[in-house]
Amino acid sequence: MRITYLFRSPGTGHSIETLFATVRQAVGEQTGTVPNAVYLPRISRGLREVWHNLRFIRRQRFDGVIHVTGDVHYAVLALPASRTVLTIHDCIPLERFRHSPLRYAFFWLFWYYLPIRRASVVTAISEKTRRDLRRYLGRIADKIVIVPNAVNPAFRPQSKPFSTEKPVLLQIGTAPHKNVARLLDALKHIPCTLLLLGPIAPDLRDRLRGSGIDYESYQHLDLADVVALYVRADVVTFASTYEGFGMPIAEANRVGRVVLTSAIAPLRDVADGAAHLVDPTDTEAIRQGIRQLIDDDVYRQQLIEAGYRNARRFAPDTIASRYREQYQRLIPHH
Repeated sequence: MRITYLFRSPGTGHSIETLFATVRQAVGEQTGTVPNAVYLPRISRGLREVWHNLRFIRRQRFDGVIHVTGDVHYAVLALPASRTVLTIHDCIPLERFRHSPLRYAFFWLFWYYLPIRRASVVTAISEKTRRDLRRYLGRIADKIVIVPNAVNPAFRPQSKPFSTEKPVLLQIGTAPHKNVARLLDALKHIPCTLLLLGPIAPDLRDRLRGSGIDYESYQHLDLADVVALYVRADVVTFASTYEGFGMPIAEANRVGRVVLTSAIAPLRDVADGAAHLVDPTDTEAIRQGIRQLIDDDVYRQQLIEAGYRNARRFAPDTIASRYREQYQRLIPHH
């Protein structure tokens, strides 16, 4: 079985690429092959770059199944429909441009509707993403199959004594929907060290300096350094207001770190009882949740043990097998 994973241009981001590097390796081990990886040459910042990428795709000679791994959904339009798989991670462009009719129409048509209609197989990483797609696109989204993300094998159980005096909290992501401002308000008067992974915007930096919280900020880390942050942490916080999946929950579960996250889809579904859930818009609920995780040893250990069990759902072999089932659907067509 020949499989090619098509990625967006290097420099766009790294989350999708990291996720599918894990899937690609596991699929290769299961099939005894080395799946190809092809990267688009341009970051999709405008029509010219999109057109250049489409021309690049048309010039390639792809054998077997082609899997568009996410973000650059429009790439499907230049590929043979009968051999194409598309993965959709979220509907953030549609959320972002709801009040900009022209941009919304462009993304709705070329990033979502036409690619979903054309691809033979479309997967979403969560039931939340599939529900959002149904809401935005209607019945065409009924073809979508859910295949969750896989946890990289670099994340593995590593126990450590919990620091109740001054715990280390790890916050993955600093974009507005990651809800860091409320987290800072919730942490007032709680002795801790806050590790922030992601770029710090000027307004957030001002809030950090005025908060009195001991913090360290990191960005552009390689995988080993990201894992090291999880190992160092006592609590992983992820009280986002919007997500397509919620990978830090599964990663923290795998390492053996207790998690505080939002009681919203898909985060509560990914956690599946292995995290403390809070209303992400309620600062006091976030504060009380963190306080409980620090003070209640029995409850904290129950969540950690549940996390180890929960992480098995996202094992690379399990996720790779589910993708292979979808690839097999396309083999009779070529």
